[in-house]
Amino acid sequence: MDTSSDPKNTSNDDQLANKASNIRELIRKIRIEAGLGPMIKTKRPFTAIAENDTEEEINTKRQQVEKDQAETAAARAALLDEKRKLFFSRLNSYSPRFQLRKRPFTALDCTKHGWRDTHLVAKSDPKTCILQCDDCHSKMFVITFDPNIDNPKVKQVAKIYKEGLINCHSESCRWKNGPDEDVTYNFPIETLEEGSKRFKEKAQIFIKSQQEYKNKMNNSSPQGIEDNNSIPPLQHPLDESTLSKIYTLAAHFQQQAGDDDTLDAETRNSAYLLSLFGWHLLDPLVPGAECELCCSRKGFYQMKNEEKFDLVKEHKDYCPWVNSENADAYSPKVSLSTRDCQISGYEWMVDMISIEFNLHMRNKYLSLSSRKSTDDQHHELKQKMYQANDLLKVWNSYSNNEQQ
Repeated sequence: MDTSSDPKNTSNDDQLANKASNIRELIRKIRIEAGLGPMIKTKRPFTAIAENDTEEEINTKRQQVEKDQAETAAARAALLDEKRKLFFSRLNSYSPRFQLRKRPFTALDCTKHGWRDTHLVAKSDPKTCILQCDDCHSKMFVITFDPNIDNPKVKQVAKIYKEGLINCHSESCRWKNGPDEDVTYNFPIETLEEGSKRFKEKAQIFIKSQQEYKNKMNNSSPQGIEDNNSIPPLQHPLDESTLSKIYTLAAHFQQQAGDDDTLDAETRNSAYLLSLFGWHLLDPLVPGAECELCCSRKGFYQMKNEEKFDLVKEHKDYCPWVNSENADAYSPKVSLSTRDCQISGYEWMVDMISIEFNLHMRNKYLSLSSRKSTDDQHHELKQKMYQANDLLKVWNSYSNNEQQ
């Protein structure tokens, strides 16, 4: 039965329409008071849509879109850069007092959750470090204990502390939502070109520093300066085959750089080993090694006689250069056995060295210039053999004449 003309239904429709109109009007007033534009823009008439823009208008619109996209990308990059600087500023704040004792979490865990070391300690216990949030200024007191002890009470305390990384922030603090996903802490090198460039540049900075230090030593009296800034003996896990490749490339790169070879081979090789394991020069005035990722640093003057600098253990345990989980890196030597296997930063560099070494040897012995050089050497050798043969014939002829 058709009820479309029923007066009752018509009345209900009118009421709904009035309510909808009132709601729209209320929303419009609220948006005006809030300084917002209309919620629903008037649709463009078909005639306006059908009108073709001129080429100049199209270019102007395209340029504006590209400009807006570039500005957005630049602002995004600047924000990420600022976040990364703040991240490493917090990580670098952690003192040896915090780092060298057993804690319920690492300095990296604290940094990811917005905490900074204040270098203050509790009055009741000088081993207790005080951390603070830069944003909400909340404080957290971190005691010393080994969270890995197999004891239910210890496990419970460790759990409370780990939850405190979030819970100790104020309710309005942005760190209440957990770590900032925009900042990644991993091995930063992605391509062979980047790895090779870093390997050479960091090593050559070490070499330049050692050359300047050696010149200072030579210009001073034996009593005027102590020999405590040279690169110390190094401890590492590399085998002889890998070392041979590194040393070959080190000599090749220094030859390319036009090095005057004033340093001995041992110092040169040590500089490249330091670079391979993620270390760079601490300071031109204070020779030493520093890691940009875990903020570890050590001056060479701190090393005792014959004490070895451990290229792996001097990094923090969580450093991507030695920690495969945090590195999130995969071997550049792609194969079925390695493509899904995470490796540490220095292991990635070792694989990069293997590839670079093979390319170097191929260019040295199989390139066109190498073949031409080899052909020239063969030609020169043949000429010498011909000359020697002619000389032998003359000698034999002379000997025969003497006998007659």
